[in-house]
Amino acid sequence: MSARGPWGLSGSLVGGLLGVLLGALLTVLGLPAASAQPFDTQETARYRFEYAEGLHGFAEQLMETVEAQHDRIYGELGIETEAPTTVVILGDEQAMLAEATRRFGGRPPEWAAGLAWPAKRTILLHAGVGRDELASTFRHEISHIALGTVGDRGIPRWFKEGLAIRQGEGVDLERAWKLTEAATLDVLLPMADLDRGFPASGARAGVAYAQAVHFVGYLMGTYGEAAFHDLIARLRDGARFEDAMSAAYPLSLDAIEAEWLSSLKVRWGWLPLIFGSTSLWVFAAAMLVLGWRRRKRQRAARMARLRKEESVEMAEDIEVALPPFVPPRPLHDPYDGRPPTIH
Repeated sequence: MSARGPWGLSGSLVGGLLGVLLGALLTVLGLPAASAQPFDTQETARYRFEYAEGLHGFAEQLMETVEAQHDRIYGELGIETEAPTTVVILGDEQAMLAEATRRFGGRPPEWAAGLAWPAKRTILLHAGVGRDELASTFRHEISHIALGTVGDRGIPRWFKEGLAIRQGEGVDLERAWKLTEAATLDVLLPMADLDRGFPASGARAGVAYAQAVHFVGYLMGTYGEAAFHDLIARLRDGARFEDAMSAAYPLSLDAIEAEWLSSLKVRWGWLPLIFGSTSLWVFAAAMLVLGWRRRKRQRAARMARLRKEESVEMAEDIEVALPPFVPPRPLHDPYDGRPPTIH
């Protein structure tokens, strides 16, 4: 027979109600509630990993390369820091959202694959996305933490997301095709419009993210590392984004945008109008096969010549294993118009 508390309620029920009330009170006061689950911890030189039971392998995967990724991402921004970053790995999305609420209050968006708090130097991830996406999401969040060290003095949304996606995911064929098709049809969004927010969903959102990634890459590639580092340094010194851009680059932001748009149209021209999105995959596969056959003929001729000369240098004839051809699939917006992180 269970013990009874006030109002005739069972002790377990009273305890549950008190726990809920205590959690609500702590949230109102801005204090962290007790952890719902224990975490194991491991550390690298600049990162502290906390992970739930059974997720040691995921933590080990990220720890293997985290210091090298840190050097690359921070190095591209011209930033050096030894300040530690905490990385928390949960089992699934709901566990991550619950932990985020417990630690920082509020309710993060349901669609987040990862969360970053630059001011607190904390990243939350969940293993439900799979190992490959977990790794790219982690790099994405490191980029957000790195940029967060310079403060947020009017840095536009397109710059934050474009940089994080570029540093976290690299080149994406589908995103590049969406961009070039939109550029050819002259339906790109002005970058100033993306300062106020991205489209909520659909193809326009995919184009917006593609623009952001490519335009940041254009700034970094066309005008060089020195100008980009100068921009970041001025932001760290307290300049607002528009002023830092004007001082670091020889042209205004509007002029650079016009230059970038022109380069897109010249580079791709009529190609997206001839090949539809699905046809692109067939075209790319055909080019791959033709290139492989040409390479095979060249290799055979070269080996015949070398045999004739009785001098075969194996080090110069390295075989490259290509992955199997992936059947065409419809284009999609990987974020469905929603940013992959919050701040």
